[in-house]
Order: sequence, then structure tokens, then C-alpha cells
Amino acid sequence: MNSSILVIYTGGTIGMVKSENGSYAPFSLESLTSYLPDLKIFGSEVKLLSFEEPLDSSHVGPAEWQQIAKIIIENNEAFGAFVVLHGTDTMAYTSSALGFMLQGLGKTVVLTGSQVPISEQGTDAVDNFMNALKVARDGIATEVCVWFNKMLLRGVACTKVDTASFDGFQSPNQEPLAFLEKEIKYNKNVKFESPSDFEFKTNSRSNVALIPLIPGLESWFNPLSLLESNVQGIVFKVFGSGTVPFKDGDIIFEGLNKLQEKGVIMMAVSQCLKGEVEIGKYEASSVLNNLGVISGKSITTEAAVAKMMVGIANVENAKDYILQNQVGEF
Repeated sequence: MNSSILVIYTGGTIGMVKSENGSYAPFSLESLTSYLPDLKIFGSEVKLLSFEEPLDSSHVGPAEWQQIAKIIIENNEAFGAFVVLHGTDTMAYTSSALGFMLQGLGKTVVLTGSQVPISEQGTDAVDNFMNALKVARDGIATEVCVWFNKMLLRGVACTKVDTASFDGFQSPNQEPLAFLEKEIKYNKNVKFESPSDFEFKTNSRSNVALIPLIPGLESWFNPLSLLESNVQGIVFKVFGSGTVPFKDGDIIFEGLNKLQEKGVIMMAVSQCLKGEVEIGKYEASSVLNNLGVISGKSITTEAAVAKMMVGIANVENAKDYILQNQVGEF
């Protein structure tokens, strides 16, 4: 078994320093690793690779997802596992996208980052990085996952829940894949993704809209304004288990119906942190059935957006792809 690990540094808080004006900005991989223990005692060969320009995660999107995935594919035979150092703000989007893009790879790809830069006292960066390396070395979690503060979470099921706490990530609708006691203990209740026929999904489309529904939306929102755009998919953040503030025949319904006729794929996810969408459970949600809106069930917002972006770009029948459970996202 190949025990070597490739670490891909994309940027983020984990490798940031304060600039002269007091704001944080990414710095070099060499500077970051100067704060780490000697990786030679780790027990696996570890190679480090960095984006040419490390990025704040707010600037990591579909193009960067493809870049990360391409690096992994190009180095797949040379390494047994991969660690991606990433900013926390959009880490759940990236982990979700990589989960769909690398479906069937059959290797551990673990993302991690920190809430406090590695250069500062009290940082969580070293613990997160070293434990992510241990997960990669173990090779038990054969899928894309996120290590953060003593827990390993499924990449397509996690979300950032706190802006500052070390316990910044959760997977609200799924159990952790592993957790740290004295050593990393893997959850026996979890079935990890099985290796399958792998086909790298090379693209992702950014023309997907995320629309949170709010009370009073019906008084001003006209979806017909989206007809002139190149939008190909819409994720709605609906109330509770699927209720919405519009009805059959009103201006929102008519606009969305025209988008459906144009071939725009629509999906509903809940605004609640836990639970799932059940379209038709209440009369105020049955309108979604009439519009052909896909139930996101218990999927996270980040995974819904990423799945739609990846599905539309790579799969001929994207709606069927989005309807089906691909990598344990719901």
C-alpha cells in the first residue's frame, strides 16, 4: 500500500499573517511549514505543493476546485492519500465539489484549516494539520472528508457553523466519520465510499443561483428577470421542511414555470440546520411539485450548490444525477 501523502496548500487562515494595516493575508508554504513539527518523524513520506498564489477561501470557486482535483488526478498513482489545506469560509463548498468530482477515486482526500493562523499563539492549525495527516496515513476513510477540531466529517455533509470557535464545523444530519479520543477512532456505524469505476468530472459550472426565500418575497421578486441570464440551475433555501411564500398562478409561480420550461433545474434545501425537505407535506409546499422542484432532502446548502454545478457541467441527464444519492450527501 502506498503510504505517501501529498499536501496541497491553497491558502486560508491556517497560513496567514497580519499585514502592516492589521488585516490577515496568506503567506508562503515555506513560512507555514516552519511552524510545524518535523514531518520526517510522521511515518509516511509527505510532499508539499502550493498554489502559485495562495488564496483567501472567499476567492476559491469552480476554477480552483478543478485545479485541486486535477492535481490529485495527476498525482494519483504517486501518492496514497491527499491533504488539502484550505480556508474555512468556503471549505464545505470545496469539499462537496471534490466529493462529486472525485467520486469513486477510492482514496482519502482530507481537507483541513484553522480558525487561528499557525503563526499565532493558541492556534488550532498544528493539531488540525497533524490529525489530517494521520487520517490520510490511515487510509480508512476512502472519500473526500474534512478534519476539524477532533472530528472527521463527510465532505458532502458538513457545514461551517461558527466564525471563531475551534469547533467550527458540523455535519448536522450525519454522524462524524471519526473522532479523536487518545487516538483517532473511526465510526463503525459509517459505511465509507467504496472504490468504483472512476471517471474524473472535469468541469463545474458557476451559473447556478442560490436564492434564500424570505417573508414578503412575493411582493417584489419576479423570476422573469432570470430569464435573460444564463442561469442553468437554482437552489432555493425554503422554510422548514419545504414551505414557500408563493402559490400557483402568482407572479413568482409563473416566472419559475417559464424557467422550468427553459430547462432550468431547481432544487429545494431547508433553511434549518437539521432535518430535511419533504415537498408536499404541507399545502404551502405542494406548489414545488407543480414546478418540478427537486427535494434536496437532508443535503447541505453547500453540497446542493456544488452537486448542481458539477452535475450540469458533466452529466447529460443532470436532473437524474441530482435526484440520486451519489456519494452519501443525503
